[in-house]
Amino acid sequence: MAMSKPNLRKLMENLGQKLQRWALEEWSGLILVMVPIALLFCWGLDFHNLRRGEETNLVESAHYWRATLQNYGFTPTSLFENLGRSPLPIWLISLSQMIFGHELWGDRLLGALLNGASLPLLYWLGKELYSRSLPAFLTLVVYGTAPTVVYWARVASINSFVLPLTIACLASALFCRRDLRGGLPLGLTLSALALTNLPTSIVLFATSLVFLHWDTPRLKSSPLFGFGLVLGLLPAISWWLGYGFLLHGEIVDSIMVIGGSPWPLKLRGWLWLLASSPGLIFALNTFPRAQQALPWSWARFLLCQGGVYGMLVIISPWASTSLVMPLLVVLALAAGLTLAEIRRGASTLVYTPWWRRFFLTLAGLTALGAIAIHFSYGRSNLASWTARDGVITILVLVLLSLTLVMTSLLLDRQQPEFINVLFWGLFVCLFLVIYTPLSYLPPRSLPDVIVSTVSTTNQLPAEL
Repeated sequence: MAMSKPNLRKLMENLGQKLQRWALEEWSGLILVMVPIALLFCWGLDFHNLRRGEETNLVESAHYWRATLQNYGFTPTSLFENLGRSPLPIWLISLSQMIFGHELWGDRLLGALLNGASLPLLYWLGKELYSRSLPAFLTLVVYGTAPTVVYWARVASINSFVLPLTIACLASALFCRRDLRGGLPLGLTLSALALTNLPTSIVLFATSLVFLHWDTPRLKSSPLFGFGLVLGLLPAISWWLGYGFLLHGEIVDSIMVIGGSPWPLKLRGWLWLLASSPGLIFALNTFPRAQQALPWSWARFLLCQGGVYGMLVIISPWASTSLVMPLLVVLALAAGLTLAEIRRGASTLVYTPWWRRFFLTLAGLTALGAIAIHFSYGRSNLASWTARDGVITILVLVLLSLTLVMTSLLLDRQQPEFINVLFWGLFVCLFLVIYTPLSYLPPRSLPDVIVSTVSTTNQLPAEL
C-alpha cells in the first residue's frame, strides 16, 4: 500500500528537522572528507588495463551475458546461465557498461560510485552506534584511507560490491533496534550479499542475529520483523533454488562447493586486512574496552560483528577472501572510537608504546622498499617501467616513510596531531599511487608470494 501524503509529509519534516540539527561544522567536515575519498575511488579508472584473473573474468562474463540477452532475448534460464555463483556483480557491471560504455571507465565506474555512495551510510552507522559525531567522522577517515578499500573500490571485482553491501547490512541491523520494519532492508541487503558472495552473507546473517538477540530481545517475538526479514531474503532464496535445480538438478552441492584446503585463500584475505594496518591498528585498543562495557550496544556490536565474525571466518570451510572484507568496516568503526578519545584528550587513554614502534618499523620497511626499487630500476630489472614510473613510485614510498616517521615521533610525544599527519599523508600517497604501476599489481601478486612460502603443497584456486 502506498504511503499516504500526510505520512510522507510527516516523514520528510522529521528528516528535515534531523538534518537541521547537524551543525555547520559537521556538514563542512563531512564534505571535506567525503569528496576527496570519493574522488580517490573514481579518479583515473582508465589509467591501467584490466587486472588478470577475477576482474577480466567478471568483465568478459558481463559482456557475454549482455550480448546473449540482446541476441537471443530473455528466458527464465538466462537468469542463471553464464553467471557462476556471483550473479549480482555481473548484472551490475553489465548495467554499468550499458550506461557508461564498454570501456575501462564503464567497467569500473559503477562499483566505484557504490563505494562512494556508501560513505554517508558509514557515517550514519558510526553516529548511530556511538551517539557522537567525532567517532563516526574518524571512522570515515580510517575506512576511506585504507589501502585495501581503495584498491577494491577501483576495480571491477566481487570485493568492490561486498564492501558497500556490508555497510548497508550493518546499518540495517542497527536500524532494526529502532524500527521493527528494519527486518525488510536487512533481508534485502543480505539477499544482495548472497547474490554476490554467499559465504559472506551466511556469516553476516549469523552474527547479525546474534547481535540482535543479545541487544534487542524483543525482536524475537515480533512477527513484523520476522516477516520483513523473510520477505527480504526471498530474492536470494529463489535465485539459489533456481540455480541449483535448473542447472545442477539439486541444491546442496551447487551451494556447498568446498574443495581442498581453504587456508591458502583465507591467509590471502587476512593479508589484505594487514595491508590496511596503519589505520586499523588502533582498533586493537578498542576491543578490550568493549569487553568491559558489555551493557552498551556499541560494545555488543563490535564483539559480535568483529570477534564472533572473525572466529566464524577462521572455522568456516569456505575458501574466499571476500569473507574477510566485512572486518575492514568493523575495525574501522573500532579504530574511530579510539582515535576520537585521543582527539578529545581523554585523560584515561594511554598511548600504547608499541604504536610508536610499529610505525617506526613500517617506515623502515617502506624506506627499504624505495631503495630496492631504485636499484632494481637502475639494473633494468623493471624493464616495463618508464622513468616516470620509477620516479613517482620512489617518491610515494619516500613520502609514506616520512609520514610514518612523523606519526611515530608525534605518538612518542603523545600529541594527537599525529591523526592529521597520518591520514592526510596516506591520502596523498594513495592518490599518487594511481599514477604508478603499483596500482596495476594483480590482486594476487604479493599475497601469492607470501602464501606460497607457507603452503607449497596446495594449489591455489583461481578465484580471489
